[in-house]
Amino acid sequence: MSVSLVKYAFLLLLALVINQSLAQEVIKLPSQPKSFVVDSQDNLIAHLYGGIIVKITPTGKMTYVSEDIQKGFNRAPYPKCEAMAIDKNDNIYITDGSIIWKMSLDGKIAHYAGIPFDYTVKDGTLKTAKFGSIEFMKADGDGNIYVGERDASNKDNLGDFYLIRKISAAGDVTTILNTRENPQFKSNWIAGIAIDMDQNVYLSDGAGRCIKRLSPDGKVTVMAGLCGKRQFHPFYITGDISKAELMSPEDIVIDKKGEIIFSDGRLHRIIKIADKKVTTIAGNGVIQPNNVNMGGRAKEGYKDGPALTALFNFPLGCALTIDSNQNIYVIDGGNDCIRKLTPAGIVSTVAKR
Repeated sequence: MSVSLVKYAFLLLLALVINQSLAQEVIKLPSQPKSFVVDSQDNLIAHLYGGIIVKITPTGKMTYVSEDIQKGFNRAPYPKCEAMAIDKNDNIYITDGSIIWKMSLDGKIAHYAGIPFDYTVKDGTLKTAKFGSIEFMKADGDGNIYVGERDASNKDNLGDFYLIRKISAAGDVTTILNTRENPQFKSNWIAGIAIDMDQNVYLSDGAGRCIKRLSPDGKVTVMAGLCGKRQFHPFYITGDISKAELMSPEDIVIDKKGEIIFSDGRLHRIIKIADKKVTTIAGNGVIQPNNVNMGGRAKEGYKDGPALTALFNFPLGCALTIDSNQNIYVIDGGNDCIRKLTPAGIVSTVAKR
């Protein structure tokens, strides 16, 4: 077979893959997507603005898990969803920051942890532990839940700090990291969290513009980014992790290979750390010159298709989740939609407000 025929066959196959990925009808969402998880059947469970929880199947069918998570509650505290997680048994956990509720896929909600109207922080059992301001929540494969909790009291004039706390499957709550006290992890802004199969915790250090790993023995390792090198006017530099620079790393997922995949909220890109290299896997917004915006910025957009020409818009928030087939789902906050990035490198819109 000639080179031209091989090239033609490849382009034809690529076109078929793209067309198949884009052919599924886009689901109409009743309100903006805010957070989501994937269950054991690869269904997306998404929280939408207004306390709505929906299920979206891999074939593109949407049903309501709950049209109002506060329905049936006649007094405070009322369930809210500022963050969500799902365990291996498809139990969903949602939080308003200080209370964690447990929700089944049939929409039943019950108090799980936290003391109502008490915003102090205390480790202990599910009945006695207290939470102040949870911003992130993820579960591992063993049924443990990890929360990222912000302390904005500035009580010692040193700014914000974060606690990473673990709720074990047995119901014990312990603090595993305090970013104020840990000399290896000084940060006043955590922007994302993920857990791998070995219970390593990955954290986006938004202030340091890098991603770090916290191992179960407490060791902190920088996975990528030159932590703290540039407070302002950052660069985005791909390539070897010893030289690569990150701009604004946010939500993280870990794939089956153990590769780190994260969103960058100012670059509007999905980025991978693997084989000691940093690479862009989706997004292509034009990056402004370094001296134009002190926080760094790329141009927003909205475009499906091949991942490296696709465009995103994250200013109102971005979240990631990944299914068993290694499809990555993205809440594209600025475009009010949920996008899908396939292993073949095709971006499509799954659902849109």
